[in-house]
Amino acid sequence: MFAKLMKYLPLFLILYSAYELNNLYTEHAELVESKQGTIPVIQNRINKLKRDRKEVDTYMADIESAKKRIELVAQEVEALQKKLPSNISDPENLAMFQGFTDSLNIRDVSIVPGQEENLGFYFKKRYELKGRGTFLQILILMEKIAENERLLNIKSIKMFKDSGTEVRGRFQLIKAEMSIEAYRYNPDHKEQRDVEPVKVEGEEEQA
Repeated sequence: MFAKLMKYLPLFLILYSAYELNNLYTEHAELVESKQGTIPVIQNRINKLKRDRKEVDTYMADIESAKKRIELVAQEVEALQKKLPSNISDPENLAMFQGFTDSLNIRDVSIVPGQEENLGFYFKKRYELKGRGTFLQILILMEKIAENERLLNIKSIKMFKDSGTEVRGRFQLIKAEMSIEAYRYNPDHKEQRDVEPVKVEGEEEQA
C-alpha cells in the first residue's frame, strides 16, 4: 500500500506546488490590483497639489501687483495733499467774505465759522454766510468766492424771497444762506500701504 502511495507522490507534489503557486499568484494579483487602485487617488492628489501651488503663485503675484498699485495711489494722494493750504485762517477768510459782501452792497451779513473736521489726509472747515440782496448780487458773490485763489467750495446755498422788504430798483430782494468750505492738509496723516490679510474659511470658528 505504501509503495502504491509513493508511486503517486510526484503527482501529489506537482498538484500541491500548483496549488501553492495559484495561491501566490492570486495574492500577488490582489496586491497589484490594490496598488493600481491607489494610483488614481495619488494622481488626483498630485494634480490638486499642483493646482493649489498654481493658485498660490497667482495669489502672490496678485499681492505684489496690488502692493504696487496701492503705493502709486498713496503717492498720488500725498502729492494732492501737499497742494492743499497748510492752514485755515479765520481772520483772513472772514475779512475776505466781508469784503466781497461790502463791495456788492449786500445787507444784513452774518458770517459764522464752524469747527475744523478731520477727514483723513485733510481738514475741512465750514463757514455759514447769510445776507440779503438781489439775485444778481448773490450770483456775483458766488462767482467771487469760486474764483478766489484760496481753495474754497460752496457746499450748499438756499435763497428765499424776502417779501417783507423793499424792492431795490426793479429787483426783488432775497435772503441767501450759503455754506462755504475751506481746506488744509493734515501733516500727521500717512496713507496706508499694507495689504489686508485674507481671512481663511473657518478661521473665525476656530478663534
